[in-house]
Amino acid sequence: MRYIDAFCHYFPNKFFEMMSQTAGGTTDVGKRMQGVRTIWDLNARLKMMEPFQDYTQVVSLGLPPLEAIFGPDKTPDLAKAANDGLAELCAKHPDRFAGYVGTLPMENPNAAIKEAERILVHGNASGLQLHTNVSGHCLDEPRFLPIFEIAAKAGKPICLHPARDANMPDFAAEKKSRYEIWTMLGWPYETSATMARLVFSGVMTRFPDIKILTHHLGAMIPFFDARLDTGWATLGSRTSDEDYSHVLPNLGKPLLDCFRQFYGDTALCGSRAGVVCGLEFFGPDHVLFASDAPFGPAGGAGYIQSAIDVMVSLDISQSDKEKISYRNAQTFFGLA
Repeated sequence: MRYIDAFCHYFPNKFFEMMSQTAGGTTDVGKRMQGVRTIWDLNARLKMMEPFQDYTQVVSLGLPPLEAIFGPDKTPDLAKAANDGLAELCAKHPDRFAGYVGTLPMENPNAAIKEAERILVHGNASGLQLHTNVSGHCLDEPRFLPIFEIAAKAGKPICLHPARDANMPDFAAEKKSRYEIWTMLGWPYETSATMARLVFSGVMTRFPDIKILTHHLGAMIPFFDARLDTGWATLGSRTSDEDYSHVLPNLGKPLLDCFRQFYGDTALCGSRAGVVCGLEFFGPDHVLFASDAPFGPAGGAGYIQSAIDVMVSLDISQSDKEKISYRNAQTFFGLA
């Protein structure tokens, strides 16, 4: 079986050097990146991929987001270095890297618009990677709408990656998240919350043809589908200071259909039950194979193998397996 790994991460050399000279690039989640050699050492990355034949990756940057590394005056240059480096990687090794998903200096909206146009409209980026928050701000803010519009007009997808960090506490009386709850449980929550905000704010309705791939198979949405459907049927009944009566009618279709407008990937650390749940919710046309390489055991090879093992084990038709394994990625990213 052929596999196109739809959500993988890599730091080009020039970008990684710039990032490694900053506090944001070497502490907290940046500390984690420094310890994963296969995310910045190309030789190690290619060696990790050797056991997997007929296997390619669509790559994007790992965390932290640009705005956690530099201020808005410097992130445009950082984004350009990252995107040019990923484009060069794909050009030099097309047998291993099928395409790249670009990054944007989101705290500098004007520069983000220019960079999106440069790599999507005038360049060959396969899509954009956006994070679930921009320095704590939600993606449904009006200043970010032009990014969605550019992606929609270009017919290029958005890959949504969680970005919650330890500075967002788990309880209101505390100042920080403890025990890395912010990533293990916080990432699925924030991904789901961002999906809900994009639906309820009207972004998904405004751009009905936009393609958004949610990392980790839609996070909490597939598992809680019935809870969301019945609970949000009474949207506004629990709220006294804002009128939500117009929200559901303005969606123009059933709520769960709005969530099924998203796509999900199979990067679930080898969880078969999670993939089965997500596949039942999204359907085979909206699920893409992914491993989240190079994270996981054996420098990322362990997650790749476990993702493949799950695919092999699924009790679905061969044609659906081919869709998820590589055909959906070809269409989604516009790959050859």
